[in-house]
Amino acid sequence: MVASENIGRLAHLPASHGSDIRGASLWEAAHDVPSYPRLDGMIETDVLVIGAGFTGLSAALKLRHEGVSVSIVEAGQPGAGASGRNSGLVIPMLSRSDPDDIVQRYGASGERFVALLRDCADDLFATATALRLGKQAEQNGWLQPAHTPGRMALIAQRAAQWSKWGAAVEVVDRLEARDMLGSEMWFGGLLCRSGGAVNPLALVQAMAEEVRRIGGNIYAQTPALSFTRRANAWQVATPLGEVRARSLIIATNAYTAAASKALLPGVAREIVPVTSWLAATDPLPEAIRCSVLPTRLAMSDTRGDLHFARYDVNDRLISGGRSSIRSTVQPGFESWFNSGSRGFGRKFAASASGSSGMDGSE
Repeated sequence: MVASENIGRLAHLPASHGSDIRGASLWEAAHDVPSYPRLDGMIETDVLVIGAGFTGLSAALKLRHEGVSVSIVEAGQPGAGASGRNSGLVIPMLSRSDPDDIVQRYGASGERFVALLRDCADDLFATATALRLGKQAEQNGWLQPAHTPGRMALIAQRAAQWSKWGAAVEVVDRLEARDMLGSEMWFGGLLCRSGGAVNPLALVQAMAEEVRRIGGNIYAQTPALSFTRRANAWQVATPLGEVRARSLIIATNAYTAAASKALLPGVAREIVPVTSWLAATDPLPEAIRCSVLPTRLAMSDTRGDLHFARYDVNDRLISGGRSSIRSTVQPGFESWFNSGSRGFGRKFAASASGSSGMDGSE
């Protein structure tokens, strides 16, 4: 067990330094996994989607609403990849490229992409509401605080550009940021009111259940091994069966080579795995919650290896960081993890200790 005493005890590390970091995630530990069948035999469908993450499930929902028959094959369970394992911060902009840069480089396509980014948080929370996610999705805003005074110039430029494109953003000064964050360690920031936080695995599972409810088929533990085009149809091989489809959507993204290196080797070669970690405190008492992120907004700052934090539905404070490009937890990770989590915890030490009687020691 590692601890950051100023904000509460953190979750357990993996059992051993050599263990695969794709064990049960923070979100999986709190969720039952719905049961989906494996594909056994041959089926036909209008559209086959490979991958049951956000991309594949969104496509399947769209197709079913248009009356198209659709089936999904998933190598694990829906949300087993990055869609169900991320921090759940909902941020309707990019970390580096701002609207003017995007439009200058991509023209009309860039304009459409900027509009998509501007509206994506509202669209996501509308989807969460339609799927009855309740408090698993909180649209309380997202704040990007500046970690140095010089970063406030970037914040002002970013706010001006996004405001020009109709986004609900504003610059907050250091005192306003302090009141929103419960810490004086930042120098102001960019507030985006459409942002927030969601339980990503809960959202994936709700989307998958909706696909099934409206007539789509989902087959779990069914990796796509290869595909060919024959007689005006796609034929996709799986370990125990085969799918024939008029159209094919490959939505495997970072996991394209996870089950079969023959699926799309060109795409697989373009993937560079950059892993990250999440940690959660125990549920925090109200006295601390009133001082640490008291407005329950989500935040991620202007660092390259950014600091971020958010609450979940159980009042756990969740944070994390980047680890390595390796696929396993390496020796020395626990020491590094302790250092990173405690360093971030120091930013809230004064407010947490003042509200809870803790001394903020590490």
